[in-house]
Amino acid sequence: MSVTREDVFSAAEFERRRDRVRSAMRAQDLDAIVLHDPSNIYYLCGHHTLNIWDYQCLVLPLDGLPFMVLWQFEQGRFNASASACEAVYFDNGAEPVAATAAALATHGLAKARIGLEAAGGFLSPARHAAIVEALSGARIADASGLVEDVRAVKSTAELDVMRQAQTVTDAAMRAALGAIRPGASDRDITRAMADALIAGGTQGFSIFPMVAVGARSGVPHHAQIGATVENGDTVFLECSPALHWYHAPLMRTAALGTPRDPFVEEVAAVGTEAIEAMMQAMKPGVAACEVAEAGARVVDRIRDGILFHDFYGYSVGIGFPPTWIVGGTMQITRDNPRPLEAGMTFHFPMTLRKLGVFGVGQSRTVVVTETGCTALSALPLGLDRV
Repeated sequence: MSVTREDVFSAAEFERRRDRVRSAMRAQDLDAIVLHDPSNIYYLCGHHTLNIWDYQCLVLPLDGLPFMVLWQFEQGRFNASASACEAVYFDNGAEPVAATAAALATHGLAKARIGLEAAGGFLSPARHAAIVEALSGARIADASGLVEDVRAVKSTAELDVMRQAQTVTDAAMRAALGAIRPGASDRDITRAMADALIAGGTQGFSIFPMVAVGARSGVPHHAQIGATVENGDTVFLECSPALHWYHAPLMRTAALGTPRDPFVEEVAAVGTEAIEAMMQAMKPGVAACEVAEAGARVVDRIRDGILFHDFYGYSVGIGFPPTWIVGGTMQITRDNPRPLEAGMTFHFPMTLRKLGVFGVGQSRTVVVTETGCTALSALPLGLDRV
């Protein structure tokens, strides 16, 4: 029985991506890479499944078709989504590392120089050690971040999907803001946000929508507990759909009435100014650290009085749970000298908190253009008044 295809990108798009990754492989003298991160697998062949906990890997050789090694139970998802890629299935109860080693040998790679994602979150140290042992005739290298660094520069097709994702994000944020009223709970607001994300086409949540009310907004990464909104509260909001597994995150903060702590107004103004300064500094050829410094010069005015992560921006695009943050070296930090390139996309997460008292988060997902950068969101910066 045939499975309905779910193609999002063309075969030519995948070939372009593979060519770019193979160029990076040649620079590191690699004959093949074995990828376990579902975002990297999706980027190179289109395969995706909600089952990201069972073993799967993609092997990209310098020449020839890539191939996946995966559980036979997942063949329906492979047939629905993978493009120009072969499959090697292992049976129920089979040892996946042995299946991977056998597949590499069958493809003439048993003695090749092979890159593994040693620092990846989807390859445990124990399994990494087992693969190295099973490939005793190969030369193993660390290819962590190789694909992520290529992914940092988006194609026109990818940017089109991210713009669609941002439209959904903006709609979800408007829905959440519309749900804020005296007595509304963080669950009520989250429901409004999540409903809009689902209606907009999200395939899941790489990070579940975040809502924090009042003093809880002054602590990072709170889950919803039924806390209710009162006059004077700040309400922290953050979300993104996973639209074809691409993201365009957005943070907003609303104040119900006049904030009870007057410092909220100053913190919000600093956050807005910092994002605007980073956008002004961002253009091709500028080092990532210069963009971070532009934001830091603003934030440093109040730095001693706030809780802040000092992480001015991160690469964003494809993501699978538990995060939409793209790894690799292309991050906006004060110690990163890597120059920006047109087509790179970043999220500026400007979250400034007075610990346990209030939090003001606002952000932009931006794309580097040939002459500067543009924000994807149509919503304004600043504190929302409700």
